Amino acid sequence: MKSNSYASFPLWKKVLSAAVLAPVVIFLFIFLLTLSGVFGPVPGTKELSQLDLDNATVLISSDGVQMGSFRDQNRVYVPLDEISPNMVDALLAIEDIRFRSHNGVDYRALARVFVKTILMGQNTGGGSTLTQQLAKNLYPREGNGGLMLVTDKLREMIIANRIESVYSKDEILELYLNNVSFGEDTFGIEMASYRFFSKSSADLNLNEAATLAGVLKATTYYNPHRNPDRAQTRRNLVLLQMEKYGLIESDQVSEWINRELPVDYDRSAGIQNIAPYFKVQIQKELESILDTLGTKQELGNDLSNNGLTVHTSLDTRIQRAAEVAVKNQMKQLQAIFDREIDNRPIFGEEDPEVLQVWRRSESYQRLQAEGISEEEIEQILHEPVPSLLYSWDGYRKTEISPYDEIRYYLSFLNAGFYAIHPENGHVLAWVGGIDYRHFPYDQVLASRQPGSAFKPILYAAAIESGRTPCDYQRNMLAQYAEYDDWTPRNNDQEYGGRFSLQAALAQSVNTVAVQLAGETGIETIRNTAWNMGITAPLPDGPSVALGTAEMSLMELTTAYTAFLNEGKPVEPIFITKIYTDEGELIYEAGDENVESNQIHLPVSGGLEIETPFSSTSSDRITDETAATMVTMLEKTVNEGTGVPLRSQFQISHALGGKTGTTQNFTDGWFIGFTPDMVFGTRVGGWNHRVRFREYPAYASQTALPIAGTFLQNMTQTDDLPAVPNAFRPNQIDTPYSLACTDTRNDKFTDRIRDFFTGKSSDEPRVIGETDDDDKKGNIFKRIGRKLGITKDDEN
Repeated sequence: MKSNSYASFPLWKKVLSAAVLAPVVIFLFIFLLTLSGVFGPVPGTKELSQLDLDNATVLISSDGVQMGSFRDQNRVYVPLDEISPNMVDALLAIEDIRFRSHNGVDYRALARVFVKTILMGQNTGGGSTLTQQLAKNLYPREGNGGLMLVTDKLREMIIANRIESVYSKDEILELYLNNVSFGEDTFGIEMASYRFFSKSSADLNLNEAATLAGVLKATTYYNPHRNPDRAQTRRNLVLLQMEKYGLIESDQVSEWINRELPVDYDRSAGIQNIAPYFKVQIQKELESILDTLGTKQELGNDLSNNGLTVHTSLDTRIQRAAEVAVKNQMKQLQAIFDREIDNRPIFGEEDPEVLQVWRRSESYQRLQAEGISEEEIEQILHEPVPSLLYSWDGYRKTEISPYDEIRYYLSFLNAGFYAIHPENGHVLAWVGGIDYRHFPYDQVLASRQPGSAFKPILYAAAIESGRTPCDYQRNMLAQYAEYDDWTPRNNDQEYGGRFSLQAALAQSVNTVAVQLAGETGIETIRNTAWNMGITAPLPDGPSVALGTAEMSLMELTTAYTAFLNEGKPVEPIFITKIYTDEGELIYEAGDENVESNQIHLPVSGGLEIETPFSSTSSDRITDETAATMVTMLEKTVNEGTGVPLRSQFQISHALGGKTGTTQNFTDGWFIGFTPDMVFGTRVGGWNHRVRFREYPAYASQTALPIAGTFLQNMTQTDDLPAVPNAFRPNQIDTPYSLACTDTRNDKFTDRIRDFFTGKSSDEPRVIGETDDDDKKGNIFKRIGRKLGITKDDEN
């Protein structure tokens, strides 16, 4: 019987065998677990062959312009042959010089790391190839710790090897350069080129390419904008590596190595500048549509990777005209406003509203999460730090405390602009603010009081109730006892006589509007507003006539479409068609299978309500009322508060509209229309404290110039259809005569009334008194005073 040969081994051989075999067995065990996906996904070659970093949902405007796309990362994909060769050479020199000779894993580099880093304690880099880095970027690590570090490296090596079996070296370089992060939420070489050098990656010179290649080691530490000295040192190393491997000559190194970094930083690079606020609404609408279509079409809501082509209603030519108009006016207004608030700062030290904004900020939340005490946070709040401030003249570097930076941005005036086709409902332009990055809150959706811009709704209700444009109404100063003696006044402080309704609307006579509201009735006004698509709660008192109900610019502007569309408000349409990546049409506006007739609008208090916009709704005003309002609002532009559009801006085509200035000049509105477009604009501040106290304060000075410049821009855009010179017959086919004088003085009647009331035309009549005994005696007392028989009571 033979003895066990292993048992006869000396102990030291057994120990040595175990020492050698155990790590191998453990490694094989970990390798098999990694390969099976226990420590994270390990895609097969089929999945890897279907990689598509450029399969995001693409947005197309109605005039055929690609507006942008929905991506999970801030990236623009460019093919390798459109990237500067300087960038490729710099990348290979500093990251992976043997890239073209290995199969995804550089075993020489791994051996160097093992010997020098692990055994000798020297830092020689991680030894990862570009392909391994690509694998890491495509399939990020999922944990930390010693074991995960080993398994992550194994997983990346496996994936890298498979990538190499699927793609050519140039294809891998293209994937890498379009996927790698350069920091600041900037992915891919194209966005990095624009961010740091304001140019395309195709135009990068040697200096710039070396700088960007150097950033990749540590994107924050070597950020050329924030840390130029470190970035310059790193760039020099890249240049020396390129020389070492024969990619550039020594004289090229000498030319660049002592030069400062040529940074031309553009913080907005990568932010799609075509209608960014509109894109937010498109995303919401698109996700809603896909929720409905998803089951039938097997589509998900991953807009960054489903390859859809979305055709939108927006016209970039009209959008551009609106953006330029907003920019030109707001730049001028802000300069005037800044001079005004220099003498009276809006927000003081330790201002509660500023502190409230601070406590809602990400910076404050992050400091709290890090366990920083409130005392330390308070110190940080008031400590100046380097910052890059937005201004109308471009970004400027300065040192400013977080508190003062918040005060600075809260002191900006802002504006919104919205345009819609009055018959098909296509949203043509959407400017949600002056700068999306710094002021993301959408002014088109913000709920504010519209002031006199609401009056056309009131007058439409009156016309619906049987009044006519040539009915006359007293211009009487009245005091409403039931409403804390509220006394609405006219802007010109002129009272007496009578106004025709069409002239009262054109001149925006407040006293007439308030009386008209009382006679028409709040329920009739509410019903008319609802029939025109307005769901904002309306107050019960007479102040409803002056636009004290809060509503959005979108809501009120869309309501005006009823005037031009025979009494029916249109449904706002954002998306007209959706195609799959295979070219299949899966949605078209008006699709009965998709419930897109409910538009959610924010109202006061942050609630959301559903508007009654629906192509099948019976709610409407009569076509006679609609046509009458078009003619009355045309008169407002020709002879009333909108006349600067004719006199100052020289707009000659068919046009109607109404201004609106809210109490204390907080907001200025203008809602206007041509035969083929309804548009609205609003100018205001962050809240009621951010406003003009002096000139320019009225809407005719703040909001109307945006409309005027917009219309000028429209007429000067060659490839846009001409704006019609007249409204279509059905838009102005009113049954009422408009041939009446604007005012009647009625001096004799006024004198008789003054005699019996004891008040002149510029003294308010008290509405709502209930002391009947006092009323009975008043007439006789006043007659006695006039005749000198009765004297006033003495106190």
